[in-house]
Amino acid sequence: MKFLQDKLQKVIAKSKQKKLLEEKLSVGDFEFVFVTLLDEKLITYADYLNFRSEHSKRNQNLAVIKITAPRTFGKWGEDHIASLIPELKPASGMKSNGEFDLFYPKTKKIVKIEVKAGRAIDRTNDKAPYHERALISTDTAGLFDMNFQQMKPTCFDAVIMIGVWADKFRYWLMTSTQMKANKYFSTGQHRGNKGYEGQIHIKTENISDFVKFEVSLDQILEKVKSL
Repeated sequence: MKFLQDKLQKVIAKSKQKKLLEEKLSVGDFEFVFVTLLDEKLITYADYLNFRSEHSKRNQNLAVIKITAPRTFGKWGEDHIASLIPELKPASGMKSNGEFDLFYPKTKKIVKIEVKAGRAIDRTNDKAPYHERALISTDTAGLFDMNFQQMKPTCFDAVIMIGVWADKFRYWLMTSTQMKANKYFSTGQHRGNKGYEGQIHIKTENISDFVKFEVSLDQILEKVKSL
């Protein structure tokens, strides 16, 4: 959204209604701004379509980022992976006790899979709604911290972590052994919980350390089959 605001601001600077348009822009009333700029012939209809198209491409995941309820966001992550990789089956019909989300059936066993999702949002402004803080994947200056919580590596064989940027998804896959051995995995998240439960942060400062775990959608199934 900031990208669109910055581009429009340059055009608004030439408008006779600069102050009004800046006010409308600050509250996200883009249509009023577009109509006014079109009326003043400061942009063409083709410019308008290009603005809208570019904005849509850069913000195609805002509906996901707007999900504030943790359980709903978590369920979205499970459904997202299951819909894209139908070979991975929901564990809801099994006696999983919620300890893993999906499974892959093999001849003599099943591969238990946990799914977690995190948002790449500006962590320096926690007063603004999630969608206003959403970062795009090419924003190297943005500071984010995706906290993947409530993970019990003794209860699953692999975890798929989904990073949600405004314009794209990124995926990391770690086995339970890799998770337990990772220096960023911290245990004891909830006092009194039984089992080996913890969390891991993927953030601006350490995301490069997770390159070896990043996978494409095609690679996810391939790696799961090998477990």
